[in-house]
Amino acid sequence: MKVKFENGVTLLMSENTNGFRGRECEISLTIKAGHQNTPLGLAAVYEGIVAKQAMDGVEAVYGGNITSFYTGGSVKELPAALKKLWVACNTPTIDEETVQASVDDIVRHTRDLAAVPDRQTRLAYKHTAFQQNQIVWDSEEYINRVKAISVEDVQNYISTYYVGSNIILGYSGPEHAFEKVERQARKLFANLPTGKPSKLNKLDYTGGYQQLSGNGVFFIARLGWVITDIDSFTGTNVMMNVLDARLERELAPLGVTREIKIAGYFGFRTLRVSITATNKDAAVKGLDIVCKNISKLKHKTVSDRRLETSKSRTYNGNLAVAENNVLPRSVHAAWLELKGQSFDRDCFISKVYATTAEDIRDQAEAIFSGKMTTVLYGLDTPEELLLKKMQ
Repeated sequence: MKVKFENGVTLLMSENTNGFRGRECEISLTIKAGHQNTPLGLAAVYEGIVAKQAMDGVEAVYGGNITSFYTGGSVKELPAALKKLWVACNTPTIDEETVQASVDDIVRHTRDLAAVPDRQTRLAYKHTAFQQNQIVWDSEEYINRVKAISVEDVQNYISTYYVGSNIILGYSGPEHAFEKVERQARKLFANLPTGKPSKLNKLDYTGGYQQLSGNGVFFIARLGWVITDIDSFTGTNVMMNVLDARLERELAPLGVTREIKIAGYFGFRTLRVSITATNKDAAVKGLDIVCKNISKLKHKTVSDRRLETSKSRTYNGNLAVAENNVLPRSVHAAWLELKGQSFDRDCFISKVYATTAEDIRDQAEAIFSGKMTTVLYGLDTPEELLLKKMQ
């Protein structure tokens, strides 16, 4: 159910009898502002202030152009949960002390993670995938930008972006609470100024190649392909589970770990396949195994047994594309709303069991024939050789 308030606030409500992380229902608040369309570091400082002052139960999810806060509990606790989001996001205490505390946390966190290989490669992957090839994250530049943020900057951020036309409220839980949610939401949010809707920056996926020198201890390869406009997320989900099971079996003896997931910022999704090893030779062999299995997916149909196993894993949420235990349903609905889309869970599930071996092969061909993003950490495989492996 979708309700639009006179000041532009959008309220999305969906029935969910399964709850989220042990909660009967969840409530979320999404703002069309984030790290991609505001001054560097400003969104992070605001998020830090909200996190500290909201304290128990309010968590945040970032999507580049958007920021979502969510909490949950029982239906009885809904009014208090909505009030908590209202107070935390709209009227946090903004003074020199609170801004400095948030800045200090960000600086400490950034310096702690700057040398972590996983963080370096994830950031490099993002830059490389979205038309910023060869740009490596400069931690000190980011820290200097964050340190320069003032109380006035944060206050302007709230007055500019925390307006009706930039807000989506989400509820997921028992249907009998819909009326109660709408009544409380109107009471709190209907009087916000309409404001000016912010533009969501369009990201251009180009893919590319980038090598990081590494620390001599870890060896990482991240490969990615854009899947934003593919025809079937269901088919992709089943295909991911086929690939995951095959890689698990072949990489384990080498001591190589793998991760297959959907990555990317709001507006774009990429299918990312990553491997990590503590031995360079094992990493190189692992990369060969990944390439071989991707080629196999494109050119051969899976067995009936593998197909049924992968369907079952998809149904039970493994590597879920459309819904999982990481992203709250109400937040996911808000993000889709901003893209002009909607999500029907029942339709998604029914399509899982209709997926055929030919569907998986076709999906693999559609995805893996596209432009590839490649980030290597501690590996010196030339781009030309890597492409040859893929071919």
